[in-house]
Amino acid sequence: MAAAQQPQNFQFRQGEGRGTCWVAFPAGNLPGTGTPSEVRFSVRARDGNFVTEILVNGWKKAQENAASDSVRPMALAFDTGKETRSRSGGYSTGFNDAAWGGWGAGPTSDAAMEMLREAKTVQIRFDGVDYARTDLQMKGLATTSLDNCLKKMRGQ
Repeated sequence: MAAAQQPQNFQFRQGEGRGTCWVAFPAGNLPGTGTPSEVRFSVRARDGNFVTEILVNGWKKAQENAASDSVRPMALAFDTGKETRSRSGGYSTGFNDAAWGGWGAGPTSDAAMEMLREAKTVQIRFDGVDYARTDLQMKGLATTSLDNCLKKMRGQ
C-alpha cells in the first residue's frame, strides 16, 4: 500500500463539561515523576477563555504548590516560531495534579487559539522549567476539535 493510502492513527482525547470544551494529547514524563502526562487545551464557551494544562497523577511539585497565591504564567512556543504567554497560571491538585495557564477572555485567548491552529508541536515553559515538546499530530487537529465542540455547545 502506498504511503498516502495508509490509515493514520491519532492519539488524543476530547470532551466537554461545565461549559468548557477540551482536547488532550499525550506528553512525556514530567520532571520528578515516572508517570506519563498529558497536555490539555480548553476553551470556555461563554467567553472564549483559553486554558492550557499539564496533567499527571502523583506530581509532588503540584501538590506542594497548589495552595500558593503566586501567579505563574505559562508560555507556549509553537513550531511555527510563534509564542504566547498566559495572563495567569499556577498549580492545582485534585483528580489530577496540574500546572495551568489561563489567557483570559478576549484577544489574548483568540490569539493563542490562532497560534494553536497553525501548529504541529508545542513546547511548554512553566515555573522556570521547559517541558517536553508535545506532538499535536496534525496541524489544526486541536482547534478543529475545540471549534466543533464550541459550535455544538453554543447551538450553532
